[in-house]
Amino acid sequence: MQLERIHHVAIICSDYPASKRFYTEVLGLRVIAENYRAARDSYKLDLALPDGSQIELFSFPDAPARLTRPEAQGLRHLSFEVPDVQAAAAELASKGIAVEPLRTDDFTGKRFTFFADPDGLPLELYEAAPEEDLDALLLKLEGALHLREVRASAARLEELLDDDFHELGVSGTVWTRDAIIEALRDEAFSERTMSDFRVLRMGPDVALVTYRAHREAIPQRPGADSLRSSLWRRRSGRWRMAFHQGTPLPL
Repeated sequence: MQLERIHHVAIICSDYPASKRFYTEVLGLRVIAENYRAARDSYKLDLALPDGSQIELFSFPDAPARLTRPEAQGLRHLSFEVPDVQAAAAELASKGIAVEPLRTDDFTGKRFTFFADPDGLPLELYEAAPEEDLDALLLKLEGALHLREVRASAARLEELLDDDFHELGVSGTVWTRDAIIEALRDEAFSERTMSDFRVLRMGPDVALVTYRAHREAIPQRPGADSLRSSLWRRRSGRWRMAFHQGTPLPL
């Protein structure tokens, strides 16, 4: 079994309109769907975070209150990652939400704080680790695929190419991950350079890279210029190329 991430967290509330307003208007979560189940006299509100994870907000008649103090065994609290804890805490305070003083995690050095939802459920804001500049990171990863030592190494290519990678080559050939790794092992290597490199963030974990590539001439083949595009996807914290296309330019 390979667990990818947490898909959703379910919360049962006592006052559905109040909790709906809190999670959508105060915290700004996006509504995916809202359904009322008459047989259970219950609402179910599906809410989305930017990374695709979800919160399911339920209302059930006569549901017992959650034990918050003293802390009970089992799931303890729900934590949200934010780029700036102090700014997020100040925004909550401006909306009348009580927020604890900021603290620092002894093990990671990151700042965090706690507040509560309308039912007293402890919620945490945790400061995100600074992410390497995406443009610089993808320039480095894309450039690595142009290096002789990387193109000759199946292990390095497997690190950089996603499991379902495919490429539409300049010749019109459709390459799978296994096929391109096999082909590159025996290629006549040419030096390559990139220019006009651009990164377009398509979502939290998807980015489109476009650039112009120049391949130096070697005895086996002439030099060539092409337009290139790559789709990079982050899974389990690692950016890997999922798709690549080359379009030849006239000499």
